[in-house]
Amino acid sequence: MAGLLLCAAAASCFAAGADFSSGAAGTAAGQFLKIAAGARGAALGEAYSALADDAFALDWNPAGLINIKKNSMVFMHAPYLAGTYADFFAYAETAGEVGSWGVAAKYMNYGRINRTDSSGLVLGSFTPYDASVNVGFACYITGFNKSPEERFVLGATGKFVKSQILSGDNTVSADIGLNMPYFFDNRFRMSLTAQNIMGTLRYDKEDAPLPLILRFGTVTKITEYFNLTADIIASRDNLPFLAMGGEVKIPIYVDMDAFLRAGFNTRAVSDLGGTRNVGLGGGLRYTDYQFDYAFSPFGDLGSVHRLSASMTF
Repeated sequence: MAGLLLCAAAASCFAAGADFSSGAAGTAAGQFLKIAAGARGAALGEAYSALADDAFALDWNPAGLINIKKNSMVFMHAPYLAGTYADFFAYAETAGEVGSWGVAAKYMNYGRINRTDSSGLVLGSFTPYDASVNVGFACYITGFNKSPEERFVLGATGKFVKSQILSGDNTVSADIGLNMPYFFDNRFRMSLTAQNIMGTLRYDKEDAPLPLILRFGTVTKITEYFNLTADIIASRDNLPFLAMGGEVKIPIYVDMDAFLRAGFNTRAVSDLGGTRNVGLGGGLRYTDYQFDYAFSPFGDLGSVHRLSASMTF
């Protein structure tokens, strides 16, 4: 049933004119919705949809909320390209046997821009921004007499999206996620996600749809200390691409672990010069607190540094 819901959502978006080709570049609004939230997922090359296990799941795959066993609070700050920056905040908690739920907010600031007339005279300034607010949940939908690892999990979010340039517009949208049961002695899991499945923003006289994103993700627990992830990602306004990542856990002592992460993806591999399409990072966990960092080069455009923190309580 959950798989049918995802297929129906994808089919409706195709029928609405989703192109999924390089010729569609620039045709979707709300591009900030494609910016990775959280240093962990970014360092894995954005191959994170099947691994997401804290409140950051609200931005990757809402079905991942089911992994929250207590309360999870996360925050990210990312100085982005050309003087812009992105922030993300989320809180999620378990609802017992019913499942889990959470709320999240994403904000993208594009800096102060001078407004000029045709002769170049400065008339003032404005600060464009984009923002979204999500409310999501996840619940088991099969196998209630089985262990949690053997059940299907359905997640969904509803989101409010606002975009402001000189004037602004807003819309509503939704995400749907499905986590399948683990296979091979609880070492391998697959997930399906459809993000931004509806909604348009109007700029002047033109309506532009939000960037529909379809993900097929996997996580393989090679050992207790090494995860391998892979996502196939198709966005409405570009060619599909592959992302892969690896995470190594290094125990320091009973209450502290360190993490090393690396990943890559094939998104727009010919669009930029210089080093790009890779992610590097690491993290440190102490009891219920975790701090993560990710470095993402964007070739000639510069680099993005993400700092994120999470707390379980």
